[in-house]
Amino acid sequence: RLAPGGLKEIEKLKELKKTETGDADKYFLWDHRFYDTLMLERDFQLDQHKIAEYFPLQTSIDGMLKIFEELFGLAFVKLEAEDRNTISETGKGDDIVWHPDVHVFSVWDDEGEGSGFVGYLYLDLHPRDGKYGHAANFNLQPGFITENGTRRYPATALVCNFSKPTPKKPSLLKHDEVVTLFHELGHGIHDLVSRTIYSRFHGTSTVRDFVEAPSQMLENWCWTPSQIKALSKHWSHLSPEYAQAWRESAKPDEQQPEASMPDDLIQSIVKTQHVNDALFNLRQLHFGIFDMMVHEPASHEAIEGLDASVKYNQLGHEISKLDGPEAQGGGYAWGNGQATFGHLIGGYDAGYYGYLSSQVYSTDMFYSVFKKDPMNPKEGRRYRHTVLEKGGSQDEMETLKQFLGREPSTEAFYKELGIST
Repeated sequence: RLAPGGLKEIEKLKELKKTETGDADKYFLWDHRFYDTLMLERDFQLDQHKIAEYFPLQTSIDGMLKIFEELFGLAFVKLEAEDRNTISETGKGDDIVWHPDVHVFSVWDDEGEGSGFVGYLYLDLHPRDGKYGHAANFNLQPGFITENGTRRYPATALVCNFSKPTPKKPSLLKHDEVVTLFHELGHGIHDLVSRTIYSRFHGTSTVRDFVEAPSQMLENWCWTPSQIKALSKHWSHLSPEYAQAWRESAKPDEQQPEASMPDDLIQSIVKTQHVNDALFNLRQLHFGIFDMMVHEPASHEAIEGLDASVKYNQLGHEISKLDGPEAQGGGYAWGNGQATFGHLIGGYDAGYYGYLSSQVYSTDMFYSVFKKDPMNPKEGRRYRHTVLEKGGSQDEMETLKQFLGREPSTEAFYKELGIST
């Protein structure tokens, strides 16, 4: 069902390539990032640098935490030096963080949820030598009930690599980085609000093909105009020092931008949500099918005789229809892309398909419950208690049915991709 859409997208991208080079007989793997970006800029007026000016790192994170507070009935309290000293077993606050850049929040239920303690959230946001190089959320300590009946509270860490702010300019995020933040912090919220007897089933310790669904669902808030507006704040409005720095860099007679992102810029973001989405999802299918193929050979001899690189490249071409070196007569024995694909041996082995299958569930939940009113606190709390709180302590399909009030459906997913109406 995705393949015809992928071919249509390639034809449009070829037209764009032809205007640039005069030749578009082939559309290569190495063409795609460039022409995909060019299409967003030309056809959709998506100015990533202008958009990033409205997403300073700190205000974006503050805005996300506020959304989670309102939606799920939480309160995030940043722990400063004295607070850290108080809760550290050694009396030294620095002993409860692994680097001076790390921030710690204590997380509580709001009054409506009973004002109880929930857990600790760590934010490790900036790059340094030897640090994990991508964005991810890591459980530091799961929650569970101890033998004497008391509760052990969870701790979770959001780890990213965004540039540090300077006196002249804050760290600014592109919109796709805001989406990534929401996704990873979504894992963190799942980790924090889960309440299970056993640590084995705490938080994101669900079956692999459900684990991404809760955080994927929260990505939808990044494509909702009202929430983009609420999250945004132009960096020149953060402080008098930044306002002065902006004036020094501005063109003569240029007016300082409004604090919130203008509606036309918001619309330029929203319109691009599914641009070249068929190609993106075909790529996900390529990864998922290759992953399953290498993990279910017919025999030991079959896997010994497999040329993994040839199969990886062959599948990629067959599924996505993008050209590689084989289109120049070199065959499929080029490169070793599968060796750079960490998920294959990093916990998603025989489970990478879960990214795509989880999207079916996350889209169904958002469309059915939140699309009309994303900030509905009643539904947010119902989602917290029905889905997030359960972790992996009951069958995940049962969790979905309880929340949706029916069996999950693929229809919202296909509508979102424009495959069905």
